[in-house]
Amino acid sequence: MHLSFAVVSWCLTFLAVSPVESAKCKTSPRDSNWPSVQEWTSLNLSIQGTLLKTIPVASSCYPGNPFASSHECSDVRAHWKYAAYHSRWPESNDYSVWNNNSCLPPGVSGYSKEKGCSVGGLPQYIVNATTEKQIATAMKWASDNNIRIIIKSTGHDLSGRSTGAYSLSILTHNFNHIQHQPAWKIPGKNKTIDVVVCGGGNNWGDVYTAVHRIGRTVVGGEDATVGLGGLIQNGGHGLLSSTYGLASDQVYQVTVVTSDGRHLIANDQQNQDLFWAVRGTGGGQFGVITEFVLQTHPVPANIVTGGLTFYPQDSSNATGNASWAALAGLASKIPDLMDAGITGTVMSITGKQAVSYAGLSEAVSGPAVIVSLTEFNSSTKRMNDTIQRLATEAADNGQASLNISVTNPASRSYWSSTKPNLLSSQSAGATSLFTSRLLGRPELYDVPREKLIHYLQRISVSQVPDQGAMLLFGLQGGPGPSSTPEERRGSVLPAWRSAYAHVMAYGSSFDESGDPQTGLEIGAKFYEDAKESVWRDWAPNTGSYMNEGNPFAANWKHDFYGVNYNRLLGLKLKYDPSESIFVTSGIGSDRWLSDLHSGLLCRIESTSE
Repeated sequence: MHLSFAVVSWCLTFLAVSPVESAKCKTSPRDSNWPSVQEWTSLNLSIQGTLLKTIPVASSCYPGNPFASSHECSDVRAHWKYAAYHSRWPESNDYSVWNNNSCLPPGVSGYSKEKGCSVGGLPQYIVNATTEKQIATAMKWASDNNIRIIIKSTGHDLSGRSTGAYSLSILTHNFNHIQHQPAWKIPGKNKTIDVVVCGGGNNWGDVYTAVHRIGRTVVGGEDATVGLGGLIQNGGHGLLSSTYGLASDQVYQVTVVTSDGRHLIANDQQNQDLFWAVRGTGGGQFGVITEFVLQTHPVPANIVTGGLTFYPQDSSNATGNASWAALAGLASKIPDLMDAGITGTVMSITGKQAVSYAGLSEAVSGPAVIVSLTEFNSSTKRMNDTIQRLATEAADNGQASLNISVTNPASRSYWSSTKPNLLSSQSAGATSLFTSRLLGRPELYDVPREKLIHYLQRISVSQVPDQGAMLLFGLQGGPGPSSTPEERRGSVLPAWRSAYAHVMAYGSSFDESGDPQTGLEIGAKFYEDAKESVWRDWAPNTGSYMNEGNPFAANWKHDFYGVNYNRLLGLKLKYDPSESIFVTSGIGSDRWLSDLHSGLLCRIESTSE
């Protein structure tokens, strides 16, 4: 057979890791025990020739095309911002900062001429697997050789879980089967449900298209380019989560391949501890999930949308204060709106960002607020009543100091609103650093109004004041997650069960052309000092959604896992005994130090067991 090779110091930083002599590091090519070419060839033979040596697609943009990329440089540059293309490129991920900006095409965010083209922080080899046996063989081989394992479904992740220097990457995109089973028997029960059996390499666009053909729908992500595995394993919110619960609440069975080569079926009757763990803890921590069994739901009769925008009439402090008061009034209404069946987003933008997002002629002293609401199986009259009421309340809270405009309600089919467009997501880029919090009724409605205004102002600070910041309320909790039966909840952060809004706060100023590790350190410190302290004052007992959270927060264990952390650590060591799978702010990740400069992942010897 021809072999064709076509960390964090968790309070604040990843950083400045110079592994001490006593540290035990994952094996790298600089080590004498790094597998020889012959050993890699032997692995390749054992997995039917599915091993790829990493070839950065942008190699063609450099003199001599050092890695012999088969992709035209112009094509790579034209599609670098599209998540769907990073999914197709075996070695790539959406945010290049996490692979130390290794081999970027000229002209894109993060590029610097001095960096050149190297494999760098990308995986060394990739298993383009087609069978679970191949995955099991490759993972056990890597674990036996002390090589780091990473898992890539789509590469669409915000904290670098699908990349890592000197690693063996397991690519799951060939596991793309989707089978409808309208009477699937629930293990251990004399009951059937309507499900789709989905390969772990699918993205939500694939699944939505398949279930549309059978007149059903599923709970998943709103971005069609997002993969099933990473979203489901951390809970997963989307358009229907406030109605039916989180994506992980819909899972009735998974197939998992562990780092020591075990092939396991997990459900309510077998491997129950693993089944509990993978429904909420985060992707790439316990193994490779090759298959999910997901409950389907009836398709909503229609989607009705509407919204409003308000912002200060001028740049005076009085109108700015009025806008903050109106934002606080709106935020306090979120729980009641969601209990009445409303979902959607509330976006607050300040400074220069407000000029571009809200189309203002100049920066104003308070926030510009854009409200986009959605309701299923409803009417335009009902939505119009809601929008008009909110507009009146904003005017009252703003004391006639605001410009207010209303988006007229519209009704359309569910499919026309959710039909995937895989080339619509231009979210890929150099970096993705922000913070988030889950807020419930105590944090939104019960808190005194003046205190709520104060929290909103504090969380909206920006590293460069004139640039402004964004605050995004996602109305994705509420009745669905709170009413999910206990046996379906898995290890999801318990705060989801009382949360209404998932709130993301932005505001750092990242030097994309600078050193990635230094940039992450500076950004992490800004968020820790300026934002995390606000969350701890405002919502100390809730937490954050790991898929869209700050991996460098000092309280990451509490924020991402809550009371489940210690139990999850025991299960991590049970199912990944060699600790071959490392993800930033993952279970047990504080036992390791990761360094972007050297690429090394090293065990901290002093960590208590």
